[in-house]
Amino acid sequence: MSDESQSFFHIPVLLKEAVEILVTKPDGIYVDGTIGGGGHSEEILRRLNKNGRLFGFDKDEEAINFCREKFKTELERGGRSRLELFNACFSLACSITKGKGRWTGFLLDLGVSSRQLDEGCRGFSYRFDASLDLRFSQVGSTAEELVNSLAENELTSIFLKFGEEPFSRKIARKIIERRKFKPIKTTFELAQIVEDVVPKPILKKSLSRIFQALRIVVNDELAVLEKGLNSALGCMENGGRIVVISYHSLEDRIVKNFFKKYSLEAFKGEEFETKLNILTKKPKRPNVEEIKSNPRSRSAKLRAAEVIRNLYKN
Repeated sequence: MSDESQSFFHIPVLLKEAVEILVTKPDGIYVDGTIGGGGHSEEILRRLNKNGRLFGFDKDEEAINFCREKFKTELERGGRSRLELFNACFSLACSITKGKGRWTGFLLDLGVSSRQLDEGCRGFSYRFDASLDLRFSQVGSTAEELVNSLAENELTSIFLKFGEEPFSRKIARKIIERRKFKPIKTTFELAQIVEDVVPKPILKKSLSRIFQALRIVVNDELAVLEKGLNSALGCMENGGRIVVISYHSLEDRIVKNFFKKYSLEAFKGEEFETKLNILTKKPKRPNVEEIKSNPRSRSAKLRAAEVIRNLYKN
């Protein structure tokens, strides 16, 4: 597989920073909850010895199929393979890997892959005319169904809460007006509505916010993130690391608050079962060189924490 095809699928963001924090033992058990194009997983495998294990998860079947080809040599080792792939959401990782040992590291690289944005076939980008789908998998309601069925106040709430879009009500009202005559089925049809409402200087930002809001709701992303973090906490070994790369304030806030809720500082002197030592007091950000080579990394924030189990127990 060529470097070109790999980078087209997804350029791993904060690769060195993430893996250096995550991998603490070459014989540990690691979970890449959003394997995508396998960029982070490839680096993790480089750092594992023959006894290390890596479980890769992704809801996107195309991502899993891509990684089956990318890691074909590793997977063909059969019982000696250090890698297992699962076409499932990372929130299910704890139950799926039950009985296979506690995790040494758990990695999440959230958001949309470069392939999903650049292929345009599922409507993740307003730059391509495609069906208004926005699902990571083929399960659940599409964005088209939501846009054509929800009331004005419901659409307004979605755009405000999950997109933080200042023109939310006007856009929602225009959607209601337009769909009276014809259902809104494509990305271009939705983009045209936004364009009719929003001033040109801020149009691109508004388009990004509207598509982000719909994508978050369609995939229930924020609830899945909370569930995944809480589930992972119970699967981690003492000293294990949780590393999360997020791309917008809603995700980052959930990660930040989760780490803070279970932090050592929040339970001063109290006995507890499992808590977190926050390793990133401030989130790590891509440097100038990375942003220049991969502009989509500019909004990335990396937060990490170390799991402390049974701290006061014998």
